Amino acid sequence: MSRYRNPPIVEAACEFRFSADTPWEQDLPERFYDAVKEWFPIRESRKEQAIRIKTGSEGIAENRLEKIEVPVFMAGDRKTLVQIGPRRLSIHRLKPYRSWEDFRTTINLAYSTIASLTNVTGFDRIGLLYVDKIEIPGNDVRLADYFTFYPHCGEGLPGDVMNFMVGCDFSYNGHRDICRLSLTRAMPERQNASAYLLTIDYFLARRNTVEPKNALLWVEVAHTAVTALFEGCVTGKLEKIFNQDG
Repeated sequence: MSRYRNPPIVEAACEFRFSADTPWEQDLPERFYDAVKEWFPIRESRKEQAIRIKTGSEGIAENRLEKIEVPVFMAGDRKTLVQIGPRRLSIHRLKPYRSWEDFRTTINLAYSTIASLTNVTGFDRIGLLYVDKIEIPGNDVRLADYFTFYPHCGEGLPGDVMNFMVGCDFSYNGHRDICRLSLTRAMPERQNASAYLLTIDYFLARRNTVEPKNALLWVEVAHTAVTALFEGCVTGKLEKIFNQDG
């Protein structure tokens, strides 16, 4: 995707959700910041909702939803950022997306730093997500000219489709991994244009099936699959739009 002159990526994200037996001390985000502040000098926090579960002798004694503060560390341009939640690490790159090599370097830095600060024992989930916003000139776009993945309407259905959402889950590596692909309409930023969101979410579907030492290799394999899936979704006519100036 980054091989295009104007890649349509509006956000790329890589998330690690660590297993429950991974030690997670309260000061871990602070120690993480001390190790990466040269690259992520801006510190903020965001509120997120989390489910707190307390168990007793007879099972779940309490289950409640509460807000937690999630530390966020950002690069100087505020386009690259890292979030740390309870047993969770996510790395994000917002538009403009420079290259996979650049994003991979950030992922490796963040994960390697966490692994040096605590004993990662396993993963409940690893995910690599790409969100692409694609704008095509014109208000009456024939999807088949630009996408190989789009909704099909039979002859007995109206031809004037106002909105749609289409999705598929693809299995990889013996059902260990799943890649969720979806396409929907979006609001265009330019006049006389049509916009679409293409989302590719590749994730580990079976917990604790990737060893911590192989986590970054998993991410590399995931990116290869995501790239192939994206290129399989678009036509040469759409690729020309990605390579236009401006």
